[in-house]
Amino acid sequence: MKRRRLRSASVWGAVGLACCLGFAALRSSAEETSMTRETTTAKSHGSDPWEEFCEQLKRAGRVMQRDTTPQDDLSRAEGYRKLVRFIRVGFEANLEFADTRHPRVYPHVTPTTLGEGETSDARYHQAFIDGAATYRVSGERGSAPFIEFDVYAGKIGIQDSSRQVGALTEQELVVGEDGRYEIVLSPNEHAGNWIRTEPDATLLYIRQYAHDWSETRSATFGIQCEGVTGPRPPLALAEVEKGLMRTAAFVDHAVHFWATIVDRQAATEPNVFREVSQAQTEESPEMPVGHRFSAGYFRLAPDEALVVTFTPGYAPYWGLDLTSYWFEPLSYEDHRSHVNNRTASFEPDGSVRIVIAEERRGASNWIDLQGHREGMMLFRWSRSRDPLPAIASRVVKLAEL
Repeated sequence: MKRRRLRSASVWGAVGLACCLGFAALRSSAEETSMTRETTTAKSHGSDPWEEFCEQLKRAGRVMQRDTTPQDDLSRAEGYRKLVRFIRVGFEANLEFADTRHPRVYPHVTPTTLGEGETSDARYHQAFIDGAATYRVSGERGSAPFIEFDVYAGKIGIQDSSRQVGALTEQELVVGEDGRYEIVLSPNEHAGNWIRTEPDATLLYIRQYAHDWSETRSATFGIQCEGVTGPRPPLALAEVEKGLMRTAAFVDHAVHFWATIVDRQAATEPNVFREVSQAQTEESPEMPVGHRFSAGYFRLAPDEALVVTFTPGYAPYWGLDLTSYWFEPLSYEDHRSHVNNRTASFEPDGSVRIVIAEERRGASNWIDLQGHREGMMLFRWSRSRDPLPAIASRVVKLAEL
């Protein structure tokens, strides 16, 4: 069996792409979050934790008053919803599933917990771990053609930095004849499927990709910390208080961090795709295994459409998603605003023509704006040695289609 040992590299724990779009923005957000935590610590011990939690959440709401935040009704509605969704995301990560001695693999992304530039074709799970301990992850492999198990030191939004420690993909994963697998996460080498951990490792992140999830069976995931027996101990008040404070800090940090990432794209020329550099620097770390990206920001009037054309080389998977200003994919459930290499119709010459508009107007490949006038465009190119295709785009009037 081949084993893949990746060198340590700064990379964000959810998707990787956002770091490359503007990782430097994390520093200012992290400083602000640290200030929030210091303020919390400085408060009197006798104060009510719920009141402190609500007071801290007010800081997160300031994202709605930024000069760069769109002020149309749809964007504002989605922004307030994003704040509430992040409370759930943060509380799950900081309390419900935070016990590294009794970890659980749980869905990090659902139709109601989005906002990190996810693709409609992926399913995301995670578990929090202690890098000094040994874990066994096991389950059924399922039928998703692509799967990645990544270990990170730190998770953006919870910790102030993140780097990738190691990874295992479907290309190295050994699966038994019964369709089951087992992976060991540990500092010391193990036979079979193994991901080396380091003392500061905190997160197992799992991505599965499929062209059509209605015909795909997800993998299953169980995780056990070696040497730990018995159930999780009863909930402690101090544990909840800490979870509340860390959740409020997470919401404040994360909502501003992702908005800053999108703002950097919004400040560039709109309706143009640009290849995201793979050069590994402190501001542009390496991406998740086997992925390359082109990205841009769309901005269209109600009577306009964006016509996108390219000729793909060979890639087992490519996909084009739109997201809102809040970095949430527009169609995580129904794919109305998404095209991949299995759902796309090709022209006779092998090229692809996609129309991004409010109305289909007879287009063979149509991405529905669903009322959005602006947002992100993310093109993923995966598991391929061929270069990213050059993507041409032009704005036209709907009447011209």
